Amino acid sequence: MTKYTKTKKRRAALARNAGPSRPASVATASPAAMGPLEAETDRLAVEASRIYRKAMGAAQVRRVEQLAPAVPSPVKGFVGLAALRRRTRDDDDDLDVAVATKHPKVEPVTSVEIAAKLMLARQVDALGGLAAAVRSGSPVVVVDVPDAAMLDRLGRVWESVLMPATAVCVKFLGSGALRHGQYDALYVVAKSPTKPKDSDDTRRSTLDALGLALPVIAFSPCAETHLPAELLLACTHRIAIPALDARTIVRTIEIVTGRTCRARLDDVTVARTGLGEIAIAVRFDRTPAECVAGLRRLAEAKAVKRGSRDLTLDELHGMDSAVAWARSAIVDLNSWRRGDVGSWSAVSSKVLLNGPPGTGKTTFAAVFARAAGLPIVTASLAGWQSQGHLGDLLKAMRTDFEKARNLANSASGCVMFIDEVDAFADRSSIRHDHADYVIQVVSGFLELTDGLAGNENLFLVAACNDVRRCDPALVRPGRFNPVIEIGLPNLADLEKMFRVRLGPDLVDADLREICERTLGGSGAEVERIVNDARRLARHDGARSIVMHDLLSIVKGEDARPEALRRRTAIHEAGHIVVDVLFNGGAGIHASISPSRGTGGRVVRTEATETAGTYEDYARRLQVLLAGRTAEILMCGDCGHGSGGVAGSDMAVAASMAAAMSGSVGLSGPRPLLFLAPRENTPELLSYPEVRLAANEELTKAADACRALLQRHRGALEAVTEVLLAEGRIDGEGVCRLLATANPPGGAAGGAATRLPGRADGAGGPRIRNTPTRRRKSHPSRERRAGTAPGKPL
Repeated sequence: MTKYTKTKKRRAALARNAGPSRPASVATASPAAMGPLEAETDRLAVEASRIYRKAMGAAQVRRVEQLAPAVPSPVKGFVGLAALRRRTRDDDDDLDVAVATKHPKVEPVTSVEIAAKLMLARQVDALGGLAAAVRSGSPVVVVDVPDAAMLDRLGRVWESVLMPATAVCVKFLGSGALRHGQYDALYVVAKSPTKPKDSDDTRRSTLDALGLALPVIAFSPCAETHLPAELLLACTHRIAIPALDARTIVRTIEIVTGRTCRARLDDVTVARTGLGEIAIAVRFDRTPAECVAGLRRLAEAKAVKRGSRDLTLDELHGMDSAVAWARSAIVDLNSWRRGDVGSWSAVSSKVLLNGPPGTGKTTFAAVFARAAGLPIVTASLAGWQSQGHLGDLLKAMRTDFEKARNLANSASGCVMFIDEVDAFADRSSIRHDHADYVIQVVSGFLELTDGLAGNENLFLVAACNDVRRCDPALVRPGRFNPVIEIGLPNLADLEKMFRVRLGPDLVDADLREICERTLGGSGAEVERIVNDARRLARHDGARSIVMHDLLSIVKGEDARPEALRRRTAIHEAGHIVVDVLFNGGAGIHASISPSRGTGGRVVRTEATETAGTYEDYARRLQVLLAGRTAEILMCGDCGHGSGGVAGSDMAVAASMAAAMSGSVGLSGPRPLLFLAPRENTPELLSYPEVRLAANEELTKAADACRALLQRHRGALEAVTEVLLAEGRIDGEGVCRLLATANPPGGAAGGAATRLPGRADGAGGPRIRNTPTRRRKSHPSRERRAGTAPGKPL
């Protein structure tokens, strides 16, 4: 005890050095702008914060003392172990005294509670007389709180704002039977919609609560979807809690720190500040300037996280239709906010993006949300399914939609992006044992996309790789419509993409060769190439990026044997020569550079639409089989690179030949008989007559292709040599070689080669004569067989 008494003066000095709480500076905040309830809430918060700061200051002084190293004093009359035992007993006595004299228990005061109380009090004051009615009458008050963190906090602190300290308040849902005369108020905090199985109990409890003639306070993100209908009918007052504003944030800082906040909060920081940021940055042991600096740091961290691909709508190339829709949607949103649009249904608020992987569909959604100044919620069936069984999946789905809707209500708009919606398959095509499960999932999703009550300010953006797999109800008008096709970029779009990602680097460089070698790739491929090139420059002495870095990435290392490389060139030469002969040289390119797991590819960016006649299909089959036929013609045999995988030359050719005889009525013994959709190749080939007719068409196409390449063998050999020497060639170069090369015996009896310029027929089914990219096969197959397989032209 003697030791404890000796430290009194030192404690007093430390307490003086800690400084006063300075509550007088807090009192300088003018309560004139506040309503009566907010002013009272503010006064109580100031007093509680002052007491809490004082207690914490004293606790900090004691903690410093306890952690400071102590030098033991000698014990008079004792030495050795006896002195140690005597000193230990004295220390224990001091500890008992210290524990007995600790500051009495003080309720903690947190910044999030202060902010929540001020927000609620202000909104109650906005409805004059509501505070008095809650204390003396029996109003039914519905409070909409879109922010989940604010909803949770208000559910804990509302009583201290609206009710006296001695009031007894109880939840009327899930609390059993309610009794007269036992409570002063009833309340409920509905964080999720009522489950169908609980609807009867909820309705019964609500009616019992209303019958007690007590104040009823109901908190929810959205009353229409989360609260019983009886409560809405009985509602006498309705409050909406907005997002935190600068006034509340600044006042919270002043109350917590006990000092006047002179630092200014910018609009961006305020918009990105929620209760979570308040809890992290605003503390009693910091100055107001430090609190504001912390909020700014957190806001900047949010901006960096959101802007990992900091693009604008003007920088999204290769998706002109999608960008046009986005600009139109932003105009409609602003008109809706001004009241120029009478109904939200008049706004184009739903769109489906369909295209190959990597074409920027996800990036588009993020850029659109940023351009519109809206928050974004992302979801997918895979994410929902990871939550558990069917009930968990449907619950997670509804939760994400509710989150998006709540944000739309609180932030005056929201974008919800749903990826891979082709996972919601066509219900009519489901035949497996788990069909009921899939149908319930698809039906639940359709209900949310169409029947979402109060979906104003909500934009739904979906993406998929094959819209044909989606349930037809998903793409009908009123759900996801329009459907915008996003294809692979052409040369002009590729150059724009490279310029955007290169920024100030290589401004005057000619990127044509880079773009030609990248043709057939997506925007994601462009980003990868630039990132890899920058990495090379960074590892080479942190220098600036140069053209050689880009070329080394797009060319890759070609370790193939010369014989395999020549076979690849022959294969691709066959494809491009036949395609140019039928469709002209505009917008087509061939390359034998190893890239994206392939040894070579031919890409046509300007696809020709045809009427779908027998001649159109026959020519298309010849283009598909040209690579294989060229190998046979010049090497004596062919490798297996033309087939073996879905999407290969032979797979697409077989699918088209089967459709000719069993679906589109162009060949076969029974052309008028429709057996299956042309995309359903397995079912078509299950009929023996279709298999025979398809094989006949393929054989005829292979023979015709061999004869065509034989007539133009000189051009085929010349194109092969160009590919071997330069690694690439475009359609114009092939046209020049066709015009100048001297094929054996001459083309068509020595006549000059005539390149096509025909007009397509009108009417009938329209098919694309050439897709934009050939599918890749596994590179190990190319090494074994020496072919250049790929998706047909």
